[in-house]
Amino acid sequence: MMSTLTPYLIDTTLRDGEQAAGVAFTIAEKMRIAGLLAEAGVAELEVGIPAMGDTEVTHITAIVAAALPCRISTWGRASLVDLAAASSSGASGFHFSLPVSETHLRVWQKDWPWVFSQLEAVAREAKYHFDTFSVGAQDASRADPEKLIAFAQAVEACGAKRLRVADTVGKLHPLDTARLIDSLREAINIDIEFHGHNDLGMATANTVTAMLSGATCASVTVNGLGERAGNAPLEEVAAALKHAASLELPLDLGKLTALSDVVARASGRRLAWDKPVTGEGCYVHESGIHCRGLQEDSSSYQLIEPKEIGRTRRPYAIGRHSGSTALMETARMLGYDLPREVAKTLLPEVRSEAECLGRGLTGEEFFKLLPLSITNKERAIA
Repeated sequence: MMSTLTPYLIDTTLRDGEQAAGVAFTIAEKMRIAGLLAEAGVAELEVGIPAMGDTEVTHITAIVAAALPCRISTWGRASLVDLAAASSSGASGFHFSLPVSETHLRVWQKDWPWVFSQLEAVAREAKYHFDTFSVGAQDASRADPEKLIAFAQAVEACGAKRLRVADTVGKLHPLDTARLIDSLREAINIDIEFHGHNDLGMATANTVTAMLSGATCASVTVNGLGERAGNAPLEEVAAALKHAASLELPLDLGKLTALSDVVARASGRRLAWDKPVTGEGCYVHESGIHCRGLQEDSSSYQLIEPKEIGRTRRPYAIGRHSGSTALMETARMLGYDLPREVAKTLLPEVRSEAECLGRGLTGEEFFKLLPLSITNKERAIA
């Protein structure tokens, strides 16, 4: 059953993202990232764990003081100590998490009576300290379905704004995700948030599926930054919802590339050249068939226009798979008029050079292959 509530995203780059091994943002980096997220139109930012100590609280307080046009929330364990730390940060929202799978209950040496008792105790206090609070079903993807529904109903009864359904170890696939969210949507009326990890490479697919199956919102991170294989990437989820699911959120996708680059530098995690949506190589073409098609209609071999996500269109790559169209367009960008018939005769030499180099040609290398009749003609005209 699809939810009638307005869908939105919660970015947790500054909390779950920073939990990635070896990542530590400075306060300046956090302020920059939070500002860019707000500019992009993200509805809520989960910005840290106040119980970590005074430095973390100072960072969170600074972000709160910036008065960004979005909700600022924090994360904590289901304890009054963590709640008090969160309250001291000034954030208007608080999220606390409880184990719901037998595995996590055993690991943390807890039982179901403790879960429900702690849920009630922390929720009772949260009402007095925060504008809104949410509750996480930790390891929900491995929980007993009936017990998970009972937990979800208890979360709604305690006054929480939403239930976070966490695929803590990334075990779900889209069909199971749909069944899980659908069963919860039938059981409760509050917001359902999906929190997907990417251990099996399905975080984006699961997140999109969850939102099409009744989840109101999803937590994401820029570039998918997070523990182990990371989380669902903000930029991929936003683009997939728009282009694959016809669900366009009130986000400025044109801000995504700058945001992606800033987080990549701050985290020390370089983007893969061909990373979906924001990778530079996503919009570079070499294949002759593709380049010819793109000249006629850019949608023939490209779903997203580079400018939509804040990138400029790159020149065609010149290499072993190039066709005459790419050679002509590249020559034009270098300032030369290369007729198609001449370009066709040049193709064997270009392909041979690329094969010898074991890569594509640079602009300078391509220029050296242009016939003198072309380059000299242009110089004469000049």
